[in-house]
Amino acid sequence: MLIATWAPEFLARHPGVKLELNVTDRNVDVIREGYDLAVRMGTLRDTELISRKLADLHWILVASPTYLERRGHPETVEDLRSHSCLRYLTSGRPWPFAFADGQSMIPDGPFDTDDSGSIRQAALNAAGIAYQLRMTVTDFLADGRLVEVLPHLAMPALPAYVLHAFGRQLPIRGRLFINFMIEKLSGLDL
Repeated sequence: MLIATWAPEFLARHPGVKLELNVTDRNVDVIREGYDLAVRMGTLRDTELISRKLADLHWILVASPTYLERRGHPETVEDLRSHSCLRYLTSGRPWPFAFADGQSMIPDGPFDTDDSGSIRQAALNAAGIAYQLRMTVTDFLADGRLVEVLPHLAMPALPAYVLHAFGRQLPIRGRLFINFMIEKLSGLDL
């Protein structure tokens, strides 16, 4: 979502660079599949790739005001069990709603997808409570189309890394893009 939004600015700054974006939840084989860079979220497994941390992204629970008026505001994690939760699937399994204190729950709900943009859209249309990265819903929170759910509970961070297999020989196009992403992420409410 963000890279596609930022692509025109990056390409305008660097007109000789071609940008190709592939989006998948699968951990690609950077070397065998010929990628210059890969962005990975979460704890990195042992890898021979060079990594650079981009940012710590934070989770947030959100719902539309219409949904909350209809179903009420949950006050505790346990209250979420009686709500419609919009579930993100990874490898066919629902992603848990996790909290900074170590609590975690597998939500139940009417809508499952492997596309976080579809979950956001469903939340905007009053389908339920969504577990999203804060940076992806900041504008919707600001304009009131989404409301934070359980704002008194701390949410965990999700580290984001960029990886490559070039060692010290990272092409200039890669360095330019990594520096650009770090610049853009530093200006966001993560």
